[in-house]
Amino acid sequence: MFVFIAGMTGVLIGAAIVSVAVALRVSYEERKAVQYRELEHYVKEIETLNLLNKKINEILQKRDIYVDKSVNFISMDDCYISIDDFIYLESFSAQNNFYLPTFLVEEFFKKIAHRKVILTPDEVIAMGGSTYKGGRAILENFSEELLTTIEDKKSQMKRLSNKPLYYFQKG
Repeated sequence: MFVFIAGMTGVLIGAAIVSVAVALRVSYEERKAVQYRELEHYVKEIETLNLLNKKINEILQKRDIYVDKSVNFISMDDCYISIDDFIYLESFSAQNNFYLPTFLVEEFFKKIAHRKVILTPDEVIAMGGSTYKGGRAILENFSEELLTTIEDKKSQMKRLSNKPLYYFQKG
């Protein structure tokens, strides 16, 4: 009878040790998976911000192409945005609003809308887009803000990736 009790005690202690070890391992794997998902989210945010910045810079470069079609009062700080590009910016920000800083994008569209030069629909169709008085500065500032946000996200991602995971760590 003594051997049976000693054997059962050993089995119960072994089961408890295994249960604790499995619980520690499962919590470690869960924390590791959460960290991996957060890193993936940062990567997706950075990619989305880079794509938006690339499009903004592409719009800034188009000035030389459309300068002959533009209205004769365009100055160096004005910006031409084609209808297709503006629709692309709006749809891109709507599709990727989870990854974009909402306040930054809303402020950009609010600022750029106030700068739109009012033309007749025929003139807009003939030009294929709209001119924005002082829009170049707004686009350049938006691009700089995007680059700053990208750098912030990269530093957050680096800090998260360098953060060690331990078995004995609170949630």
